Amino acid sequence: MLIFMGDKMNKFKIGTLGVISVAAVTLLAACGNQTLGTSTTRNIQYSLNSDLLTLDSSLASDVNSIDTLLNVESGLVRFDKNAQVELDLAKSIDVSKDGLTYTVELKPDLKWSNGEKLTAQDFVYGWQRTINPKTGSEYAMALSPLANATAIMNGKKPVSSLGIKAEGDSKLIITLANPTPYFEKLMTEQAFYPLNQKFVEKEGKSYGTTSDKTLYNGAFMFAKGSKGWTGSNKTFSLVKNPNYYDAKSVKASGITYQVISDMSTAAQLYKQGKLDIAVLDTPELIAANKSTKGFNVLQSPRTDTIEYNQSGSVPALNNVKIREAFNLATNRQGLLDTAAPSYTVLKTATPKGLDKAPNGQDFATYAAQPYSYDPEKAAKLFKEGLKELGKTSLTLTLEGDSDDAFHKSAVDYLKQNFEKVLPGLTINENLVPKAQRLKDATNNNFQIILSSWGADYNEPSNYLINFITGSTMNDGKVSNAAYDKAFKAATTVPDVNDPEKRYADYKDAEQALYEQSNINPIDTQAKSILMNPNLKGVSKVNSAMIYDLTHAYLVN
Repeated sequence: MLIFMGDKMNKFKIGTLGVISVAAVTLLAACGNQTLGTSTTRNIQYSLNSDLLTLDSSLASDVNSIDTLLNVESGLVRFDKNAQVELDLAKSIDVSKDGLTYTVELKPDLKWSNGEKLTAQDFVYGWQRTINPKTGSEYAMALSPLANATAIMNGKKPVSSLGIKAEGDSKLIITLANPTPYFEKLMTEQAFYPLNQKFVEKEGKSYGTTSDKTLYNGAFMFAKGSKGWTGSNKTFSLVKNPNYYDAKSVKASGITYQVISDMSTAAQLYKQGKLDIAVLDTPELIAANKSTKGFNVLQSPRTDTIEYNQSGSVPALNNVKIREAFNLATNRQGLLDTAAPSYTVLKTATPKGLDKAPNGQDFATYAAQPYSYDPEKAAKLFKEGLKELGKTSLTLTLEGDSDDAFHKSAVDYLKQNFEKVLPGLTINENLVPKAQRLKDATNNNFQIILSSWGADYNEPSNYLINFITGSTMNDGKVSNAAYDKAFKAATTVPDVNDPEKRYADYKDAEQALYEQSNINPIDTQAKSILMNPNLKGVSKVNSAMIYDLTHAYLVN
């Protein structure tokens, strides 16, 4: 359930907060009555499908960086193994009757990995740095519920006015602009982690570019030197952090990461006992490994979406008929049948399994829009759009990840699909490493791009925030007045305190995106993985396939 900060509540214990709709999956539960052995001392062997990009919590926006930060950093709260929000560095959190003021007491004797004291001021600095426009954080928008956040992002107020203040070393006063029933979930995100100002400013632009240029406060920290992350190496290790406040509960001796872009190689290493987790990313690889011990399919509220550059730099994509033609020309089921049979067709910006509407329906069902495959109508609209542009043909570039099997197959399929349905269209493929695709998306350096998004928390705003005019997460520069109006209504008084009105507003926002063909939702993902049955204590705590290994351990 969700906790709403109304007049009847002025205090809560975070540990009792809402269960994620994608229930936590303790992944070893399916392994039967296997007798537990003794713990091993070897590192957990973990694979990433692409390079780590940063250890700067203000700048991290890709799944691998966020995944890694989850294991070396802590915030005020985090998701526990049962996917409930629990206190982490916070000892207590009190919420005012109007839901606008959060009073936080920190746990005693908190320390950074270099032994320095971790204080309330570290949270103030961390949050201010993330929202500062000079930092360039894509996740700055996550802090938008805080008082003065919007004005700061727009350069109209100083970062010092942000709604977070320290009272001494162990007390925080957090002030919101509007009640935000899901704020405790927001605070699990890396954008809300504390930062040691002295260390960050000493490292300057180098902060987070290697593991030796980063401080930690979580269960693990990186090994020193070449055994850590140098910024480009493909193998690096985490070790226990002796200064972690709950170090006694950390069972794993360490974690070794290997960057393996070829998942068939990862599957072979798993079978050889050299990896404990491997993702299976093609239909062929899944079929070949269904009988392998440790095979699991995890339904994951993570989406693939086609985004259009609507900044004005690509005039054709500012034409509604052209965008609608692309949406109608997209054979989503045909694409999934070819490239990802376990995925499901999506008809909203928000994925299936993310959250439930007040009527009990999955939100993606409740808010579904009539996205469909209609080649005849698509061809007609495309011709009309070209005429309005004074053109008879059009050439556009479609970008995707070169190091992701689904992206590569999808871009190939969509090129053929679009060129077949839309006469006069030529699609150039631009397959680049994921790191480059993320950079191009952030910098609006694309024409059409295949984006993948994973949820940080289970509420529609987590996805819908991406398309607000001026949002730091709005890669396609969508500007839709009806959409902005609906999202604002959902996240401000009075509707924010009324679940039925709030979710109706979210549905209106989905409709506004559909009517203007601002985006082209493709699918909700499902992940097929191999996981060592001897790896215990691992739970899937959110849809971005991020594994919290704080309490993980191996048995013989």
